[in-house]
Amino acid sequence: MVRSILLLAAGAAIGAALLIAHRVSQETGKSMPEAFADVPSEAKRILSEVKQRAEGAVERGRQAYQQKLSEIDQELGGIS
Repeated sequence: MVRSILLLAAGAAIGAALLIAHRVSQETGKSMPEAFADVPSEAKRILSEVKQRAEGAVERGRQAYQQKLSEIDQELGGIS
């Protein structure tokens, strides 16, 4: 079981590295071996973008929650 999980994780990491290298290669015109040198910095950039998007989504969700809570409070206040 542990071996299968480790193999799956290794395969996912290799696949992600290949995808990132291919993307860098397409964007910059570098060959695949040259593009592999840019994989760590590109992966950091991608993770940073994902983190920013997630933080934005959480903030929008928090605002929607507060707005809905305010609407419910107003409606309940009108009922009493």
